[in-house]
Amino acid sequence: MAAILESLRKPSITNQPPTPSEQRRNDLLVIVTILFAIFLGWGVRTNSIAALRTFSLGNQLPSLAYPAAWLEAESDGVLFRAIDPASPSTFDARVELVVRDVKEGETLDQISLSWPLNRGQALERFRNLSASVIKNGEGTPGLLLTYAYIADPTRESGSLGLPVVVKGQDLLFIANDGIGDRLVAATVAADATEWDAHAEDFSAIFTSLGFQGGE
Repeated sequence: MAAILESLRKPSITNQPPTPSEQRRNDLLVIVTILFAIFLGWGVRTNSIAALRTFSLGNQLPSLAYPAAWLEAESDGVLFRAIDPASPSTFDARVELVVRDVKEGETLDQISLSWPLNRGQALERFRNLSASVIKNGEGTPGLLLTYAYIADPTRESGSLGLPVVVKGQDLLFIANDGIGDRLVAATVAADATEWDAHAEDFSAIFTSLGFQGGE
């Protein structure tokens, strides 16, 4: 800004130098223009971050909302996955969704015991950090599991990148789609060092499913 103001103050070769009042007017116009550009850029960035896309679970189940800048990615074993391509880590922040039939006699209490065990078998150095029961606006209980594990995102590509400590949360709840009871499991995960940077995105994802309580 100092360089711009100095260039405006410098007398022109062909014109008379501006009067003090004209100089103050020029300075004010420059400042207003710069402030407008800053606020415009901030507004564009805010709208981009706030924009969401939705993925329909079908029937009477809620739709999942996720950041519009994230990209859908195929993955075996899950109904839906979207990743943040702008993640600095080799492990992209992500959301995954699994929907399955509830087994006969299966309850959320039973799932709270079996789910971490299954996670421990599938994820390297899995560690369950916390488990809490939360409810949506209709009083439907949900289980929120917070955990950490070790991932090696570069292994499949043959690179020699370092493993990553991943922090994740699973939101599990049972909902009826008009045909039968379904277990809905929404997973959010990111490099543990980037978790706080994605906290608002993860909270918005859980909120779209009707639950508050994600970090």
